[in-house]
Amino acid sequence: MGLDINAARFLLAEKSRGINFGKTLTLGRQGIYMSGKEYANFLDILKVPGTDLVYADDFYRGIGAHPMLSMDASNYENAAIIHDMNDPLDTKFHSTFDTVIDGGTLEHVFNFPNAIRNCMDLIKSGGQLVLMTPWHNFSGHGFYQFSPELVYATLSEANGFCVERMLIVAGGNWYSVKNPSDIKQRVEIHAKESILLYVTARKLSTRPVFAEWPQQSDYSTAWQSNSDLAVQPVQKSSLLGSIADRVPQLGNLRCFWRRQKHLRGISPARNVAFVRIGPSHQIPMVDKPHV
Repeated sequence: MGLDINAARFLLAEKSRGINFGKTLTLGRQGIYMSGKEYANFLDILKVPGTDLVYADDFYRGIGAHPMLSMDASNYENAAIIHDMNDPLDTKFHSTFDTVIDGGTLEHVFNFPNAIRNCMDLIKSGGQLVLMTPWHNFSGHGFYQFSPELVYATLSEANGFCVERMLIVAGGNWYSVKNPSDIKQRVEIHAKESILLYVTARKLSTRPVFAEWPQQSDYSTAWQSNSDLAVQPVQKSSLLGSIADRVPQLGNLRCFWRRQKHLRGISPARNVAFVRIGPSHQIPMVDKPHV
């Protein structure tokens, strides 16, 4: 759990975007995951002195997170609130924070639906949940990796939230990630590097979280239209297709070519679900195409 360079850039962008962090809760104490020089540069931008080289409290105070508390399952890092996020929160904590920040905890909590519900319940109406959480190529890091669809479906108006911003860093660029429900297709990715989601979601109102369980949007659309995406009409094979069906080597080659075509199509640079907004060494200020 901690603050790396991309997380710092994202949080600076959110501050510049007008986010009022106010009374903030972090899931776990946020360590510093960058060099001392890099961290000092961020503190210089914020014009705050560095008093701690272990935890990133100075940075968070610099972006306006005050007062700032932390919650953890144990007191080994001196968290202010001791609570196992697998379990429901005491209602006395509901609607007590302007901002809740997860810098790498939720993927380690087995009971994710309860943990994310806790996060959502902690926030006041008008406040925000900020997630910096693994999506791609983090297998084995924790219990889970989280897809954009899961985040959009969870932090939805039905649960009293709205995702204001979802970004990734891939191939040396920041990209904005679209909602699968809006573009009527799944948001998949093919990339060699590990990809995190950087998310800010606004709490619009206090509503029962998961009064109805989210469903994946393409299946919901299929059910509502009385169609079945899993059942497609059988298409007639072309002459080459018929030959490939009869020659195993050609059939394998065809499958390989189709797979490569699919992977190229879901790479960040080609995928319609992603909008490039600038190089990754910059602070991602606005979600608009970068030319």
